[in-house]
Amino acid sequence: MNLLALIPLRDWLYLGLALAVAALGALFVSHERELGAQRAEAQLQHERAAVALAGAQAASAAAAETDRRTAATLENVNAALQTTQRLAAAAAAATADRSAFSLQLDAYARAHAGAGNPVAASGGAPAADAVVVLARLLDRMDARATDLAQLADQRGAAGAACERQYDSLKP
Repeated sequence: MNLLALIPLRDWLYLGLALAVAALGALFVSHERELGAQRAEAQLQHERAAVALAGAQAASAAAAETDRRTAATLENVNAALQTTQRLAAAAAAATADRSAFSLQLDAYARAHAGAGNPVAASGGAPAADAVVVLARLLDRMDARATDLAQLADQRGAAGAACERQYDSLKP
């Protein structure tokens, strides 16, 4: 005897309908999983692209800042070079002025030097003329003042160059 024949047709229809619904549900779940995986992959690619874009923008900004700092440094070097050249010209002029002043003092000392210097009773060396001593003293003072002025100018120029360089590094 056939046991399957004992099951009424209506129950077979319900069983078939239940299997069809289960198959459609499994198909739906499988399709939703694929769509979810595709969405997740698309989201991941979008995030990677955003990270790459942010990295490119940061690199571009860093390169622009480096270019700005390099240009500012070059400008500061050129300004320092011009200042150094001006100081060298001023030092040469000061040396020429000092030489002229020294020559004038020598001429003044020769013109006003006394003809005779008193000799010490014991036969020592003659005393130096006060005008010659004063001329030598003025010459040494002028030379020292010129050296100090040149040193001050050099240090002032170096300080100004350092300050310009520091200011140029600020964003």
